[in-house]
Amino acid sequence: MPLSSNSLIHLTNTRKALEGILENSFRVKYCKEKIKWNEKTSTIHVPMVSFCDIPLSQIKDHISSYGCYGIGLTREWAVRNRLNPVLYVEQYSHLAHSYEQALTHFSKNDDDEDEAADRAHKQLVDIARYTKNYEGMLERNGEPPKKYRFSDEREWRYVPDIDHACKMYYNKVEFGESGAKEEAAKSVADLRLKFEPDDIKYIIIKDEREITEFINHLRASKGANFNMHVVEKLTTRILTSEQIKTDF
Repeated sequence: MPLSSNSLIHLTNTRKALEGILENSFRVKYCKEKIKWNEKTSTIHVPMVSFCDIPLSQIKDHISSYGCYGIGLTREWAVRNRLNPVLYVEQYSHLAHSYEQALTHFSKNDDDEDEAADRAHKQLVDIARYTKNYEGMLERNGEPPKKYRFSDEREWRYVPDIDHACKMYYNKVEFGESGAKEEAAKSVADLRLKFEPDDIKYIIIKDEREITEFINHLRASKGANFNMHVVEKLTTRILTSEQIKTDF
């Protein structure tokens, strides 16, 4: 049995959110990441869209954690759009220590006006935007923190290019300043990670009772990418969370 899938899955909590993705593509949002490098902790807010590289036969726990609705897209689509697997770093590894030292070095030379050095700093920070600890404490709203192995998610990310107009990241202090969250959201409001109907491998909804209403919504909201032929084709790719939990 393969450990990875030929498609990447994005899960969400509500049918409305899934319908929004199908109608308007993926919206980029700033997400909080806490990364521990040896003895230092970086808390940053990164613009991204996340996916997981997990076969349907192994995604049951992920559905319970992230939502009963989702969309699976081809790996070829991911490569074309320059997504990348997350780099999982063990907190006390040699790599974590080396990266911590490199960041510290550049931070001490922030006043350097050399254009090449400034770009090298951006490229170094870009690696952090794709980085997560191998394991650590999982913090979710309303739940007590618990130890969690993040690498089990086999996450892939889309992150805007370092030359994009939006801010590469906000640190903890910056994001806590008055108006920062609104400014961040505004900077990526029009940014979309797009896909075509043929890129879709499957669509996941909660249960069979929603299928008819979901299909009717697709038919009613069809646009340039969702003519009647496309809608009918997509209906054959609908799976339910219940089906995945019992049949895979």
